[in-house]
Amino acid sequence: MTSKRPIRQRRFSPPCLPLNSESSEMSVEDRSNYLDSREKSMLRNTSSNTMNTSTRNGSTIIAVMEGRGNLDGRLGLAQQDVRYPEIEFCEFVDSREYSRLKTMIQVADAYEVVIPQVIEEKGSTKLLGEALTAAFPDLKITVIHMRHFNSRRGVEMAQLLANKEVSSFDESSLEKSLAMAAFSTLTKYVQETRVVHFLKESLRIRDIPIENTCMIDFASWDSLELLDSQQPARRTGRKERRSLLSVINHTLTVNGARLLRSNLLQPSADVQLIEDRLDAVEQLRSMPQVLEKLRLLLSRAHELDTIMAMCIQSSSSWTVQSSEANVNQIIKLFQTLQVLDAIRDVLDIKEVTCVILRAKVKYLSDPRFIKMLNILETRIELKKISGKKNSLAIRNLTCLAVREGVSVNLDVARKAYTELIAKVDEVSEELKIYLPDQPTARISYSNVRRFHYTLVNKDISSIILPPYFTDVIRHRSSITFSSRALTIMNDRITCAVSEVMLASDVVVFDLIEIIRPLLPVLYYAMDALSTIDFLYSIATYANLRNAVRPRFGDCFAVSQGRHPTLDWAKQGNIVTNDACLTRECRFALITGPNMAGKSTYLKQMAQLCILGLSGCPIPAASAVLPVLKRIFSRIGHNDSIHRNKSAFAMEMSDAASIMHNADESSLVILDELARSTSTEEGIAISYAISEKIIALKCFTFFATHFLDLAVLEHRYTEVEKYRLQIIYP
Repeated sequence: MTSKRPIRQRRFSPPCLPLNSESSEMSVEDRSNYLDSREKSMLRNTSSNTMNTSTRNGSTIIAVMEGRGNLDGRLGLAQQDVRYPEIEFCEFVDSREYSRLKTMIQVADAYEVVIPQVIEEKGSTKLLGEALTAAFPDLKITVIHMRHFNSRRGVEMAQLLANKEVSSFDESSLEKSLAMAAFSTLTKYVQETRVVHFLKESLRIRDIPIENTCMIDFASWDSLELLDSQQPARRTGRKERRSLLSVINHTLTVNGARLLRSNLLQPSADVQLIEDRLDAVEQLRSMPQVLEKLRLLLSRAHELDTIMAMCIQSSSSWTVQSSEANVNQIIKLFQTLQVLDAIRDVLDIKEVTCVILRAKVKYLSDPRFIKMLNILETRIELKKISGKKNSLAIRNLTCLAVREGVSVNLDVARKAYTELIAKVDEVSEELKIYLPDQPTARISYSNVRRFHYTLVNKDISSIILPPYFTDVIRHRSSITFSSRALTIMNDRITCAVSEVMLASDVVVFDLIEIIRPLLPVLYYAMDALSTIDFLYSIATYANLRNAVRPRFGDCFAVSQGRHPTLDWAKQGNIVTNDACLTRECRFALITGPNMAGKSTYLKQMAQLCILGLSGCPIPAASAVLPVLKRIFSRIGHNDSIHRNKSAFAMEMSDAASIMHNADESSLVILDELARSTSTEEGIAISYAISEKIIALKCFTFFATHFLDLAVLEHRYTEVEKYRLQIIYP
C-alpha cells in the first residue's frame, strides 16, 4: 500500500486498493466497503499528480468536472472562497482553449483547482490540466480520482447544506450533472482540508447566471489595464492609481471591494440591472449629504464573514485565543448591526426611490434584523473608552463587553480582573522609589510585553537603571523595562483574563445558538453592506470626475470621451476623443504615426464600455453603448515562454480564438496585428482577418501601420477609417 503523508501538505492521490495478494482475493462487497472507508480519508494521501505549488494570494478553491461523450465540450464548476459561507456552481459550454473557464478562475482569484484524474486512452492527453498549468504557472492543481465526482451525492449535499431562504437554485439547477459532480467534490474537499463541518441548512448556494454577464478574457485584463499587474507601491502621500479598478475603487469595506472587482472584470449584460445601478448612483450623487453620511457609517463597519463562519461551522477546539476571537467577533457583529441600522435610517427617506436602495432598506427593516439587534443589546454593552483607543482600552473593551448579570462566573472572574488592574497603579509606585529623578518614567501596556515601564529621554546612553529592574531594552530615545513585582502582576492578570475569556465564550456560544435561526438576516446584512459600499464607490468616482450616465442602444457612440486612468492622473488636462460605430458602419480602421495615441485610444474605448456595463457613469460629454456579451482584445507584442509560442504564434492564436467566438454582441480590439512577420505577409493576414471579422458583424477597433488596409474602406461599407495625429503643445 502506498505510504501516507501528513494532511498539512495539502496534497493527495486518488485512493487505490492495496497492492498485496490479499487485496486481489477481496469479494465485490469487501472491495466496495474498503473503497467507502478509503473515500472518507481520500484527502489525506499525497501524490506527484499535484502539478505545482500555489503562490497565489487568493482564498478560493474551485472544482472542475469536464464532460465526456454526449456532454463533450461542457464543463461543470463549483467554487468557494473559504473566507465566505457561500458556494457557487454553474455548467457551461467552453472552447477547446477553455477560455471561459480561465476567465472564471481569474475572476475568482483562485489559488487551487481540483480536477478529476483522466485515465489515458488511445492517444488522449490531460488537456485540462495542461491548459491550466500553461495559463496559470503559479496555480495549485490537485488531481483526484474520477469516482469522487459524484453528481448524485452533489445533489444530496446541496439539498442538505443549502439555506433555502438565501440560496438561489431550483430543480433544473440540480439536474446539471457536471456542476453537481464538481459540487460534491468541492464540499468534501473543503471540509476535509479545512477540518470543518458545515451545519445543516447553513450555506448560501447559488447557481451562477453566466448567461447575463459580459465575458472579458483574462489575458485582456493586463492589456486593457483593468488591474495593476505590479505590486502596489508603498503609499507616499497621494494614492497611486495605475489601473481602471484603482481609479474607481473608493470602497470602504472588503466585501464592497470584492463586489466592485468582480463586476468590473465580469460586467453585467442585463440591461435592467445596469439601469437600476445607474438610477441608484444618480440618486446618491444628487444627495451629497446622504453620500457623506454613508461614508462615515461604512468606515465604521466590520466584515461579517468570521461571525458567519462561527454560525455555520462546528469545532471541537476551545482555547483562550479562540475564546477571545469569538468575543471580538460578537463585538464586531454588534457594532456592524448598529451601523446598518443607522444606514437604514439614512436611506429610508422619501427622496430615495431607486429599486436597489429600496430593496436594501427593506432587507434592513426585516423584523428579524431588529430582533437580532435586541438580543445582542440585552447581552452586550460596549463601554465608552475615554482618550485614545490604545491596547489596554481594547483589552478592557473585550473583557467588559458582556453585560453584568448575564453570567455569574463571568461576573466573578471580571471582578478579579478589574481589582488586579486597579492594583497596577500601586505597583507602579516603585518608580518613585527607585527612579525619583526621572519624571518621564511611566507605566505602559502593549499586547506583547503587557504592563511594563517606559522612560523617554534624549540622551539614553547616560541613564543607568538600578539593578532592581529587569528585561531592559534600549531604543533610540527610550528605555523599556520591568520589575519582579510587575512581572508577577502580569502573570496574575493573564490568568484573570483567561478566566474572563473562557466565561465570556460560554455566553457567546449560547448567544450564537440563539441567533442561528436568524441566519438569513446576516446574509442580507452582508449583501446590503457590500452593495451600498459598491454604489457609494461608483457615485464618489462619478462626482470626482464629472462623469455622465451612458445610454444603451444598438450603436457605440462616445462624445468627448476621456481615458479614465489618464483623466485621473492628469486631473482633467487631457485630450478628448470621439467614437461612432453603428451596425451599418461597425469597423473602425485607425491609422497614424507612432506615439499618436492609437493604443491609448483603443484602451480608452474598451474601458469606457466596461465602466458603462458595470453600472458606472463614464467620463465623457455623452455616450450610447451597446450591451455586449464578449469583449476581446489583442494588444501587445510579447512571446510566451511557458506556452512555447513566439510573438507571431501568440498573435495568430489569439486572432483565431477571436474569430471562432466573436459574434454580433461582441467588441473586438486589435492593435498592430501581424507586425511580427514581413510586411507583405502581415498585410495579407490582416486583410483576411479583417474580412472575417467584418462578416461576424461585431463592433471592432483595428489600429494598424499597414496603410494598404485602407482599401477596406472602399470595398466594405461597414469600414470607416480614422487617422490620429500627434498634437504638440
